[in-house]
Amino acid sequence: MPNSTVKSFYSTTPIFYVNDAPHIGHAYTEVATDVVTRWHAQRGENAFMLTGTDEHGEKILRTAAANKTEPKDWADKLVHDAWLPLLDTIDIRNSDFIRTTEPRHEKNVQKFLQHLYDSGFIYQGSYEGNYCVGCEEYKTDGDLLDGEGAFEGQPVCAIHSKPVEKLKETNYFFKLSEFQEPLLDLYSREPDFVAPDSARNEVVSFVRRGLDDLSISRSKEKFDWGIDIPWDDSHITYVWFDALLNYITAIGYG
Repeated sequence: MPNSTVKSFYSTTPIFYVNDAPHIGHAYTEVATDVVTRWHAQRGENAFMLTGTDEHGEKILRTAAANKTEPKDWADKLVHDAWLPLLDTIDIRNSDFIRTTEPRHEKNVQKFLQHLYDSGFIYQGSYEGNYCVGCEEYKTDGDLLDGEGAFEGQPVCAIHSKPVEKLKETNYFFKLSEFQEPLLDLYSREPDFVAPDSARNEVVSFVRRGLDDLSISRSKEKFDWGIDIPWDDSHITYVWFDALLNYITAIGYG
């Protein structure tokens, strides 16, 4: 058991999407996190490093379908044939490897969601917008470009240069807007909560501009590869909301 009198240090990579094999950018991120974690361990701290894979969402479903397999089978193959071997190849000493398809993650995502719902922070509403499957998110007009070539005349994602899809859905929303003032108060009381200063200033500026409520579900009428919403099995959890919770489900939330 870790010594409770010793300082703890928790580091994570982002969890990586399994729509394809890892590349040099993923390796760089692993190495950078590993170096920082080892440095803290050498100082005598209880250093814990997490990495893992993000395996739900429409992009994974479509990638698996294009390869004539099921999404879980696709994720299993990529993890065992590519992602785990990468860690061995570059000698990463991670403490844990989490997959968002693991029961320890899925059940505690549902527990977290149920707590928010019971506390009155989730409501049902409608949303219409331009959706990018590659980014797994809705795009504002400022995020789009005019398509060229085969996509001429169509709005395309500025990142993927592929057409967005016009969607109108009834989803569940998290009342993120209610946390604007509490967050600003936290940043004022705890100036080191976000570091370095440049990042803190960016976060504070972003929050001050106003926070919109966040869609946290997708209807199973669209696709069903995700974690069920616990109070409504006709919806699944939006992949970005699901994935972000790995940083706490991996270390014992629930």
